[in-house]
Amino acid sequence: MIILGINAGHGATAALMINGKLKFVYQEERLTKIKNFNGYPRLSIQKCLNFIRSIKSKIDVAAFCSVKIEGYGFKFPIANYFTIKDFMGFYGEEYYERIFSNKSIKNYFKKLELDKRRKSKYNLNFEKFKNSDLNNSEKFRKYFKDYLINQSKGLINKTYFLDHHTCHAHYAYFSIDRKELKKNKIAVITLDSMGDDLNQTLWFPSKDKTKLININRSSECDLARIYKLVTLILSMKPNEHEYKVMGLAAYAKSSYSMEVFENVFKDLLQVKNCKIVHKNRPKNLYQYLRKKLDQYRFDNIAGGLQIYLEKITSKLLLQINKKYKITHFAISGGVAMNVKMHKVLSELNFLKKIYVAPSGTDESTSIGACYYLQKINSQPLNNIYLGQKLFEKENKIDIQINNQIKKNKNLVIKKNVKSNYIARLLKKGEIVAIAQDREEFGARALGNRSIIADPSNLNVIKVINEMIKNRDFWMPFALTILHNKHKSYIKNNKNILSEFMTIAFNANEKKIDLIKAGTHPYDNTVRPQMLKKNKNENYYNIINEFYKLTNIPAVLNTSLNLHGHPISSDIEDVLFTFNNSGLKYLYLQNKFLIKKLNNK
Repeated sequence: MIILGINAGHGATAALMINGKLKFVYQEERLTKIKNFNGYPRLSIQKCLNFIRSIKSKIDVAAFCSVKIEGYGFKFPIANYFTIKDFMGFYGEEYYERIFSNKSIKNYFKKLELDKRRKSKYNLNFEKFKNSDLNNSEKFRKYFKDYLINQSKGLINKTYFLDHHTCHAHYAYFSIDRKELKKNKIAVITLDSMGDDLNQTLWFPSKDKTKLININRSSECDLARIYKLVTLILSMKPNEHEYKVMGLAAYAKSSYSMEVFENVFKDLLQVKNCKIVHKNRPKNLYQYLRKKLDQYRFDNIAGGLQIYLEKITSKLLLQINKKYKITHFAISGGVAMNVKMHKVLSELNFLKKIYVAPSGTDESTSIGACYYLQKINSQPLNNIYLGQKLFEKENKIDIQINNQIKKNKNLVIKKNVKSNYIARLLKKGEIVAIAQDREEFGARALGNRSIIADPSNLNVIKVINEMIKNRDFWMPFALTILHNKHKSYIKNNKNILSEFMTIAFNANEKKIDLIKAGTHPYDNTVRPQMLKKNKNENYYNIINEFYKLTNIPAVLNTSLNLHGHPISSDIEDVLFTFNNSGLKYLYLQNKFLIKKLNNK
């Protein structure tokens, strides 16, 4: 069976599964070059259709990852172009507050209609819909179905619309290794801002473990929404910079963070009957938070918020454990991107194992749709190198590289470069960009579109931040570490496998100086990619060669992209990033090393 999963909206993606195996997952942001693209994934779908056409086949089922599709976010794709100032207006007097006061919002729609920024070549034709029709799900389902059928030109047999959280849950569960599924009863929790009128669900596998059964659901779990609004109040962009708030939280003193938690967040929500529901939620949550937080410092706000998230999710798992005797949990949804929360959950005494699928935000729901339709007959998510190839024409790589080099006289190329040469560069303190094969799906770079450096060298942090990434100074870097060596450097008593940078751990105090640049500078936590050789042999070999030279089985790892840009995708993207950054070395396809002659 051939399945096309489609997430139209925030984190737009298209996933193609053939006979139970994921073949491609394309992210629209990588194709449009608009980070966190919100809209219809037209280009991603087209790439899947082109492949189906090339193998002279048809798609049996195409499935959208939402039932209640609303047109507002498509006609006015605010996530694509809104500034922080715009968001302040959206959640403030211009829109959000007027809704609560039952005042007219016509002027706000008029402003959006006239806003030239939204006139994008990537938008579909929503002009025929009146503003009064923006929330008519039936109309938009028909519109999307008709558009898709027209786009496919007869390649799609059936089209379905699936519940949003159903897709989240099936992604979390069926991406797990089949041996784990057979051995353990795993409870699946989904947590996000809102999808199809829900923001939290709980699922158990059937007795034969071939499908998931929904146990409960909530539309009152405001965890993600609160995190989003606090991100905005801290003058960062919602639905994008929540990870910055998480990174900032560690800098606050615990006593100050607890004060914010007690006085602002503590009594907003509660855990009742194994689900998160309202307790004392104000009608206008945004205004409540803005007024309450006005008296506190930014780092203490972040700290109090993080404590709140960790405490209430811990209570949720505790209730589920007490009622159902569950000790194994899988988590998905936007909240599942919080690695510090997973650290706290993994340390709960009763919990034996936590499974966190990579990039559990909305971009993964297209995969969840495929898993829902294929279920147990599908294959687990063994790796996430599922995106575009670095080079479309593999037999002409030399020619393609030479053509690119000719355009820039500042570049020289060295061929047939082995992994030990790259390891020696790292030992000397050099920073090297790596690009090879197919790009990683999701928010984490895992060795195919990465920037790597010596994790014991703190000097590289400043260079990467100032000359390459333009990152906020408080943000920590991640670590890729050889799986068979990680226990000497990372405290992992429950043997939790973290292959996709989804969980944080405490660093081993005795070894921390050797991986200092890849840890959080204030709380000494690590967000590792535990790398096995069979998952990425070329990347593994570089780190192993570095280990032979330094006795450090790890490298600092950050994504290959410029600030505000998506992770680099094809060779043109990669070279654009390289040429417009302070990077000096670029290692391509485990063979070609490009060097800048004058690196300023």
